[in-house]
Amino acid sequence: MCGIWGISDMGSGVRPEQLVKIIKKLMILSEVRGKDASGIAVMYEEKLNIFKKAKSSHELLKDMEFEKYLQENIVERPKKSIWIAGHSRMVTNGTQYNPNNNQPVAKKNIALVHNGIIVNESELWDHLQDVSREYDVDSESILETFRNYLKITGDVKEAIADTYDAIQGMASTIWLIQKNHYMIAVSNNGSLYKCSSSDDKLIVFASERLMLEKLIDSIPDLSHWLQKKKIVQISSKQSVIVSDGYTGCCDEIHVVQDLPVISSRQGLNLKNYSRFDIDFEKIKKIRRCTKCILPETMPFIRFDKDGVCNYCKGYKRAEYKGLKELDNWQKRQITENKTAMVSFSGGRDSSYGLHFFVKEMGIKPVAYCYDWGMVTDIARRNQSRMCSQLGIELILVSADIKKKRENIRKNVNAWLKKPSLGMIPLFMAGDKHYFYYANKVKKDYNLDIVLLASNPFEKTYFKSGYCGVMPDILKKQYIKMDMERLPIKDVAVMSGYYIGQFLKNKAYLNTSIVDTFSAMLSYYMIPHDYFRLFDYIPWNENIIDETLKNQYGWECAEDIKSTWRIGDGTAPFYNYIYCLVTGFTENDTLRSNQIREGMLGRKEALELIYQDNQPRFDSLKWYFETIQIDMEQALEVINRIPRFY
Repeated sequence: MCGIWGISDMGSGVRPEQLVKIIKKLMILSEVRGKDASGIAVMYEEKLNIFKKAKSSHELLKDMEFEKYLQENIVERPKKSIWIAGHSRMVTNGTQYNPNNNQPVAKKNIALVHNGIIVNESELWDHLQDVSREYDVDSESILETFRNYLKITGDVKEAIADTYDAIQGMASTIWLIQKNHYMIAVSNNGSLYKCSSSDDKLIVFASERLMLEKLIDSIPDLSHWLQKKKIVQISSKQSVIVSDGYTGCCDEIHVVQDLPVISSRQGLNLKNYSRFDIDFEKIKKIRRCTKCILPETMPFIRFDKDGVCNYCKGYKRAEYKGLKELDNWQKRQITENKTAMVSFSGGRDSSYGLHFFVKEMGIKPVAYCYDWGMVTDIARRNQSRMCSQLGIELILVSADIKKKRENIRKNVNAWLKKPSLGMIPLFMAGDKHYFYYANKVKKDYNLDIVLLASNPFEKTYFKSGYCGVMPDILKKQYIKMDMERLPIKDVAVMSGYYIGQFLKNKAYLNTSIVDTFSAMLSYYMIPHDYFRLFDYIPWNENIIDETLKNQYGWECAEDIKSTWRIGDGTAPFYNYIYCLVTGFTENDTLRSNQIREGMLGRKEALELIYQDNQPRFDSLKWYFETIQIDMEQALEVINRIPRFY
């Protein structure tokens, strides 16, 4: 999920000043995949020197200490062979404020940069009983597993192969080993590319092809050594190994890094959770539709004399194009040699979609994910599992997560001053840039189509309903639109509601407004011309869950039985508010749609919502710690909101 890059220069003739330009450009290009921390390792003669800090690449390039590091290790070094590896980190495990967790990870004359997540980390450590674990980051387990196999085999290539046989999860790595001056680049899902000069004296590696293309375009002199047509993907478990056989002595690794400052924020004590429980006995007394399970607190709901709601009456069952048409579409893609990208959030539907496109349809796409700071670690680990098993390259676009979380914090704090159900979607505005970046990645990579496997029954009309927007299925003249769309008139109604709330509550007038406005454009205005799997075949929850768990060891959350929304760190918060105040959540709308489709009985649906709507306090704790808001104070405010039932 991070950005990695590397340079092998064994007498290519590239001047030190040019090498500095290449390094700085690669740092900036890799930053799109992570901005939480950055660093590089440089190896030459007996030296292996590392510089890393909890700063983005942009910030690191302004660091005078880093400029001195480049001067000493690149410009003023002896004009001999040099190997460099760099990393732009998106934190998955191990806080960036403990510098040992940032990369390059280094121990005993070996340095490593790693993109991905190791999902069997505990098992790897169980086999390394004589090795002490020093860091929180999972990359350490790769390094020590390799060292263990190297002791056994005495051969670097064999040790790398054995290491990659042992690890589970996505892993693209670049290694610097002082003994014999080895540089190794290897990937198990194809998220690593290289470009070499004709004599192989200069080799540059990067997480994505586009990074190398932009590097070559931005430094004209570099075209003397590197050409775009020579960019190649490092295929699954293929390793690229370069070495000059250096036999000199090896110094201890020299590391420059931040002071180890660890966050000391304390979460809510377990004994206080019960104070904020939801009274489901009262919720069970709410009047509900006799056909589906929508409650009387649903916006715009009406019941007829038989107790059937107007949502059921306006509902039209899904119509599918069918397997034959899907097969015809697939044949056209193959005939026309179309290239594809799968939208892959790490949630259950996109995960099943990736499986279906690859395994059932034989398509070899790239996967795309936009991480805005609320993608959970479970989603990231499941992405890692699937991409490694399927051998699929993951193109990750990482937002400025620190800034995104600051925007969320400001808007949640503003909302807590004057709670309003219609303003809750503001908490999730930051993720709507997904559509903008999906279109951008498609264009940048010259891809023909975006494949989507979004659940057609996830429409949650109540979120816009609390802004005064009547759902489309209740209108006399229903205009079929994309799942994400609203008619222009409804967008205007919603915008008017938001503007009114902003004027009533000046705390919303903060630095997040620009981000929110551009998110609205991304969600409602730009084209969403995607191929949607479930326009062709029925969405089946049981098949999806069984496939993911049985074939991929898909990980589930510990605080909920449902697999829905476990990849979204915001969902436990907004669903807690909706359930507490209105007596229902998006689970109720999903189950109601399943009832209307004949997928689920009403009795079973009621049992599921009372189970799945329970507060997820562990997930709430993560959310509040992530956005740095006191959980107890926030829940106190929320529990003072008048109930709708």
